[in-house]
Amino acid sequence: MVEIWLPYGSSEIPVRVPEERLVEILTPHKLSPTDDAPTELKRLVESNRSLLDAAKAARKICIAVGASSNSGVTADATRTLVETLTSVGVPRTSVTLVRTIDAPQFDLNTLGEVTIIAHDPASTDTVPLQGFKGDLAPAVNAALADSDLKILVGELKPHHFLGRSGLCDIVFPGLASRDSIRNHLVDRKGITAMDLHRERLEITNSIKNLFAVGFVLDSDRSPSKITLGSIDSCMKDLEQPLQTACANTVNQTADIVVMSVGGRPTDESLLRAMDAFPAALPSLKGDGVIIVAAECPQGHGDTEFYDWCAERKEPRYLEARLRHSFNYNGFKAAFLLRTLESHRIYLVSTIPDHYVEGIFGMKAAPTVNSALQTAQRTIGSDSTISVIPDASSIITAQAPSHSQG
Repeated sequence: MVEIWLPYGSSEIPVRVPEERLVEILTPHKLSPTDDAPTELKRLVESNRSLLDAAKAARKICIAVGASSNSGVTADATRTLVETLTSVGVPRTSVTLVRTIDAPQFDLNTLGEVTIIAHDPASTDTVPLQGFKGDLAPAVNAALADSDLKILVGELKPHHFLGRSGLCDIVFPGLASRDSIRNHLVDRKGITAMDLHRERLEITNSIKNLFAVGFVLDSDRSPSKITLGSIDSCMKDLEQPLQTACANTVNQTADIVVMSVGGRPTDESLLRAMDAFPAALPSLKGDGVIIVAAECPQGHGDTEFYDWCAERKEPRYLEARLRHSFNYNGFKAAFLLRTLESHRIYLVSTIPDHYVEGIFGMKAAPTVNSALQTAQRTIGSDSTISVIPDASSIITAQAPSHSQG
């Protein structure tokens, strides 16, 4: 038996796979990490004359921090950024650090007199964003908008519906108001899921005097690349390292794919966990079984997602409705129901079984191993198995000519 540990909430749970049935374990790749990420970031800051001039001239500086698979890397980068700016004469009292709701917390003792704000979309002060030309009226964190200089700090990650996430999401929706986030996601005419990513970047690019510190993590969750510049230049610099770290080519599909969506915060709700479900499909045979580990302490996560699933209509009806008026939560519901037409899905979570099965159409399982045993009994003891320990951190694609196992 091969024992593989899967992220689940803030801990891990095991799955035991017969070695002779294991096709592959799909993970990010181990790369040559940046030798000393804080030293490299210090060098990048000190060599960026535009940033230094803007920092010295600014009365108010806002450092906006987003979520990361390695909170230590984010904390180190933020601390290094503050210390480097301080070393060139920027007073810490002029710096405000704003955290998105899923960003790591910070030790106040390491940041001195820096003001720290934890952004809450429902209650934190927001103001309309000036200068954005789209059909959306975004409202963003007031401290960010009121600053003379803005610096984002975050990880760039793959996203199976939107293309990319993390660094590009810090301003919007990470530091947006609840109403403007909803207006971004529902009742939209003539857009698709991929357009949401484009719109988020356009919102970020409409903000003046904004820089970004971005990084990509490898399989050890060590930074393989760190960069500093505009949001567009960071995204461009990180794209190839992201592909190198995260891309997996599938040469042989399996009867069963066992996956974790990545643990906290990715599995905080079923709605959020859905973002990782597509990672299984390139590794799976046409009628294969998916076993998903996602704790979901916040339950299903959204009333609209629940309602779309509860209708239990054929996916084509939901997809037709989406073409008329796009709703991202409805889009995820349609994806789930479409996937269930071809694949049985077992969900290991804290969601009550009657919701998992009666509303969302999946099979509830108490453990990953029990789900695997049930799937093997159904398909056959000779069924092949692939494992994805963190489906939110990989990019999967079938080889041009792959084996069906």
